[in-house]
Amino acid sequence: MKTKKTIFTRRGLINETPRVKELRNLRISYYSCLANALRETADDEQIVCLTARACRQAQLPEEPCVQRTIDQDRIALSADEVRKIFRAAYTEKGLKPRSVLNQKERIARGIADFFSRRYELRYNTVKKIEEWRPHDGVYHEWQQLTDRDLNRMTFEQMNEGGDGWGIDLQLYLHSTMIPQYNPLTEFLDGCGRWYGQKDHIADLALRIPTDYADWEPLFHRWFLAMVAQWLGIDSRFSNMLVPMLIGGQGTHKTTFCRMLLPPVLSDYFIDDIKMDNAEQVERVLARMALVNIDEYNAKTEREQAKIKRILAEKDVQVRKMHSDQYVRSQRTASFIATTNSPTPLTDPTGSRRYICCPVNGIINTEPTINYRQLYAQAVYEVKHGARYYPTHEEEQRMEQHNKQFQMMKKAEFVITEFFERTERNKDSLMTLSEVERELHSRVSAVDMPSFRELSAALANHYQAGAVDGRRGWYMCPKE
Repeated sequence: MKTKKTIFTRRGLINETPRVKELRNLRISYYSCLANALRETADDEQIVCLTARACRQAQLPEEPCVQRTIDQDRIALSADEVRKIFRAAYTEKGLKPRSVLNQKERIARGIADFFSRRYELRYNTVKKIEEWRPHDGVYHEWQQLTDRDLNRMTFEQMNEGGDGWGIDLQLYLHSTMIPQYNPLTEFLDGCGRWYGQKDHIADLALRIPTDYADWEPLFHRWFLAMVAQWLGIDSRFSNMLVPMLIGGQGTHKTTFCRMLLPPVLSDYFIDDIKMDNAEQVERVLARMALVNIDEYNAKTEREQAKIKRILAEKDVQVRKMHSDQYVRSQRTASFIATTNSPTPLTDPTGSRRYICCPVNGIINTEPTINYRQLYAQAVYEVKHGARYYPTHEEEQRMEQHNKQFQMMKKAEFVITEFFERTERNKDSLMTLSEVERELHSRVSAVDMPSFRELSAALANHYQAGAVDGRRGWYMCPKE
C-alpha cells in the first residue's frame, strides 16, 4: 500500500496555507533577531532589549515576539518585564507624543493599539457574535467573546498602563470597527475552481441505496438551493425542499446528514429544532446552515404545519441579544429529515415539499468527501444558471410518489373502510350528520373520529354538492 508523501520544493511545503506560511516566516525572522542578540551580550535584559529593537526594525508583530521571548528558558526575566521592554522598544517612535494627547485620545488609541497587538477580532455575521483568538504567532481556534474574556482583557490592558475601563473596551468591541466575517461565504470563496471532471453532488446522492429513480436529480436541486441560499442569490424564494431519508435504525441516516457539511462548518449543523419556541426557530433559521429534523414522525401535526410554513420564509425577524429590538436577517438554514416510520407524512397538501427517499440498505459513509470540489461544483452551477428548484411536473411526480408515505388518519380510514363513492343523485346524497350516525352503528366509541375530523376527511376525499339547499356528499355505505 502506497503512503502519501509530503513533497518539498525550494519554496517550502507545496500545499501549505497562507496562514501556515505566515507563521513559518515569522518564526524564522524572530529567531534570527534573537540569535543576533545572543551573540552581542549575555545579560538577559540586554538580550531582550536588542531582540525587541531588531524585531521592531524587521517590522515583526509585537505580541508573537513577546510570547516567544517569554518562552525562552535561557532568559530569566518575568513575563511582565519582557512585555514592558518590548512595549518601550515598539513605542520609541510614535506619530504623536502622548503628552499632547487629551484623555479621550489616549484611551481610544491605547485600546485600538492594545487589541491590534494582542488579539485578532472579528464579527460573525451568521452567529451574530464577536469572536477572538490570541495574536501570539501560534495557531488558535476562534472563540466566542464572553464577559469573562472581556474582563480579563480589561485587566491585561490596565496592567500595561492603559487608561481604558471595561465600558471603553466594550464600545470598541461592539462597534463596526471590528471586521465582519461570514463563515459560509468565506468557505465557499475558498473552495476554488471546479475542475468539471466529476459530478461530486451526484456521487454524494448515490451513497444512499434506494430504488427511487428521481432521488439523485432532486437531491441535486436541493443541494444547489442550499448553496444559493447561503450566497443570498435569490431574493424572492427560499429553499423549500426537504430530503427525507426513510429507513430502519442503524442505516447511518443521521451520519449522512452530518457529512453534508464540511468539518469547518460543523458548528452550523443542528440535529433538531423546537417548534414550540418561536424565537429559537427564528434564530436557527438565521444562524444555522443545515437543520436535521431527526425522527420526523415524532413531530405533532401542529409542528409539521409550522415546518411547512417556515420553509417558505426567505427572511426572518430576529431579536437582538439583551434588547427588545428586532432586525431582519437573511435565512441561511436549509432542512433535511430522517425517520424510521414508513408513513411519516400527515398533510397531503404539503407533500410536494418533501423528497421522500426510502433507504434500502446501509448508507455508504466511509470514503472521504472532497468538500472543496463538492461545493466548488455547486457554486459554479448556481452562478452559471443551473436550476435549483423543481418544475411543476417534478412536483406532481413527487406528490404521486409520496402518497405511499402518507399516514391515513382515523377519520379517513373509517370513511374508506365503510363508505364508497357512488353516482350523483338525490338518493345517494348524505350529510355529515347522516355519515356520523351510520359510523356510530359500525365503529366503537374509542375508534370514532370527531365531527370536525370527519368533516375535514370528507372534504379531502369526496366531491361536495348541494341538493335542496343542503350540502353533502354523494356516497353510500358499503355492504
